[in-house]
Amino acid sequence: MTSIQLDVPTEPNNALGSTRSTSEFTDEAALIRDAVGGSARAFEQIVHSHHHRVFNFLYQMTRQRQDAEDLAQQTFIKAYHHLPRFDPRRPLINWLLVIARRTALNHFRSAKKWEPVPPETAGTEPSPARVIEDRDRADTLWERARTVLPARQFEIMWLRFGEDLSTEETARIVGLTRVHVKVLVHRARQILLKGETQS
Repeated sequence: MTSIQLDVPTEPNNALGSTRSTSEFTDEAALIRDAVGGSARAFEQIVHSHHHRVFNFLYQMTRQRQDAEDLAQQTFIKAYHHLPRFDPRRPLINWLLVIARRTALNHFRSAKKWEPVPPETAGTEPSPARVIEDRDRADTLWERARTVLPARQFEIMWLRFGEDLSTEETARIVGLTRVHVKVLVHRARQILLKGETQS
């Protein structure tokens, strides 16, 4: 495959995740084949179809817009070079999220900061999604979950419910068994429910 210059959107679309329309799935298999064959245009279409979900996932992990942008860029560059090894029988977005997660963890290890960044210290330029999130912070489940849950539990809750992935898909992305994911989801729910009863 030839080198490619990625031109990806940089604005977060929805801090609480979003779903793709049915039409966006229609030609994905053909786009993957064309991209593997060296079509830069086909891969750019893949990037634009999936960038918002990859960015949102990374933004939830880093709480830093610039870090999320940089890591999303790295994710798609890695995906481009490894696309010939992608199993088309699996959802492409799940594969991209696996790459994004590993890229983020490597970033955290090198920066020695695998701790959620407090929202009040995250970036100085508010995005539209952040403005909405701030406005409804007192009533926002994700904001409270990020505050009270350990990083691993929050990540799993985000994938399971923010990204609306199945338990099996979530387990595959984070490298755990389905049972372990279910246990962590149960513990996270107990923590969140405990907070509600005490408030």
